[in-house]
Amino acid sequence: MQFSHDNAWDDFLDEFTNIFSVYDLKKNKIFICGSYNEEAFTTLQEVQKIVNSVKNNLGFFEKEFRRTHLENLIFKFDLIAKFSNEIIMIIEHDKGGHMIEMGIILSFRELSKKTKVFVLRDAEITEVLKRGGLLKPFFKEEESLFYFKNIDTLKSYLRKLYS
Repeated sequence: MQFSHDNAWDDFLDEFTNIFSVYDLKKNKIFICGSYNEEAFTTLQEVQKIVNSVKNNLGFFEKEFRRTHLENLIFKFDLIAKFSNEIIMIIEHDKGGHMIEMGIILSFRELSKKTKVFVLRDAEITEVLKRGGLLKPFFKEEESLFYFKNIDTLKSYLRKLYS
């Protein structure tokens, strides 16, 4: 399945340069995904701080784009994911839109190849992830799949990868 973005690319690039800058287009664009509920979003903001501590990185969230593809959030996710150099997916639970996004990542090899997944150890997640999507050939543990027991463990992984 391919999504058609027609003229959305131009609108998206215009919005991107309004949010960030034209110079940020040259940076390593890292799309940070996960739950946007209040508690989990705090974790995503910590991830962003670590990613952005590296001069040439630009970590950002989907919700920063308020004009692009508002009529279809799947198209919006696809456009931002394709635009990004890397995707970081944080999974602390399996309730919410980020699980649909994880399904899209798994469906397209071009997206899964540029994705790193961080899963809260012992989180209640669906068996389809535990015994399917988080396994080879999609992800390899300690390379593109990491299990963390708390925020400090997550930060440690991120510092090793992005410092």
